[in-house]
Amino acid sequence: METFQNQVIGYGGFVEWPSRSPDLVPLDFLLWGHIKGQAYATPPPTLQDLRRRITDACASVPPAMLHNVRREIQSRVQMCIVANGEHFEQ
Repeated sequence: METFQNQVIGYGGFVEWPSRSPDLVPLDFLLWGHIKGQAYATPPPTLQDLRRRITDACASVPPAMLHNVRREIQSRVQMCIVANGEHFEQ
């Protein structure tokens, strides 16, 4: 609020939210794990090679995996709604 002088864009005003909510980030353990596995299958010799590998891994993500990520996000959002925004176990 101090940084933006109380000018916050959002529905219903300002709502505190954890900077990194583990309940809503399936990309961290589903998609990024896949990309990291491909990018680091062998140690990249250069930073340029690592960048190319990451780009190639992103381009080769199968549509079924993206569908699973979307389904997982929807499921987690629903669990968060049921828990009334509180922490929940899966």
